[in-house]
Amino acid sequence: MSRLRFAFSLVELLVVIAIIAILIGLLLPAVQKVRESATRMSCTNNLKQLGLAMHNHHDSTGRLPGGIIVNGDIQDGWGTGFTELLPYLEQQNLRNIYRFDLPWFEPANAQAIGTGVKVFYCPANRSAGGIDLAPIAIQWNCYLPPFAAGTDYAFCKGANAGLSLEPAKVPASVRGPFGIAVRDGEGTVTGTIRITDVSDGTSSTFSIGESAGGTQKFPIRDLNNTGRTVTDPFTGQPALLEQCWGATGFGDRSHPWYGSSLAVTAQFGMPPDAFDEALNRSPGTPSIYDTDASGFNRSGRLLVSGFRSVHTGGANFVLCDGSVRWVQDSINPPTYRALSTFAGGEVIAGDAW
Repeated sequence: MSRLRFAFSLVELLVVIAIIAILIGLLLPAVQKVRESATRMSCTNNLKQLGLAMHNHHDSTGRLPGGIIVNGDIQDGWGTGFTELLPYLEQQNLRNIYRFDLPWFEPANAQAIGTGVKVFYCPANRSAGGIDLAPIAIQWNCYLPPFAAGTDYAFCKGANAGLSLEPAKVPASVRGPFGIAVRDGEGTVTGTIRITDVSDGTSSTFSIGESAGGTQKFPIRDLNNTGRTVTDPFTGQPALLEQCWGATGFGDRSHPWYGSSLAVTAQFGMPPDAFDEALNRSPGTPSIYDTDASGFNRSGRLLVSGFRSVHTGGANFVLCDGSVRWVQDSINPPTYRALSTFAGGEVIAGDAW
């Protein structure tokens, strides 16, 4: 009598393994797509919270927050717009320990600026991170807090990298809703705008966009050779664009290693050469402060980092009306520039998105 056979033959086993491999190959892209969709949605929710906080701040103070807040020295900021938004993001306790009457780098602000805030990180990029300031303090032979927590979002400065204590020097055609704001000794902040100043339409003007920090996707370009990356002197590795929600300021051409809490769509924005800063440009552009008497970067030596994300094909932006839109990185440069200005008078086509 013959026995029943229950074992697989080698050929049958190989067939089963091949089928499983094919199924995994078919399912993996779908899983990755679902994961990407989920993190992109989480990023959208972060920006919705920032947009709501921006409007609540406006309702409370009668103005939008400053992009970077200074007290007479542009390179050494006293705070950022994110600092101003803390109370409207359920971060009042953190705001309470941030000394707005002192520069961010004073010892009294070390605990505050070293604290990571979940809503400031894009979930597709990271959940923590920032800048180790210890080696920088050694290089400059000065005190700095040991760590500054990062952010993956930036305020829209428009289509011009002009950095001045007089924001109005930047022509309206290229000026964004955020820039340099000045805080005086009495605590009054000037150089900001109101929602009613957004004459291009709040639904057609960027307010905050993605600026993914600390990622290998966006190393910093060499200013003398745009196809190469600059080396971080503290690590010996390619320098990565990074910025912080509380620590602020700008580098110079001898230290082109950082981004900022501002971002632009172009460095000049006007004829004869707009000097476009494309969405998701890599290697990316550092933020550099240099001498420029014009106030609107006529010299071309001022630089502000561009918007960037780790999402595939584009980035999320919150508009001045608080809505969030997805912008493809193939967007037409003139349209991209127009969306970043608040009083340029441009007509935005219906298919801009």
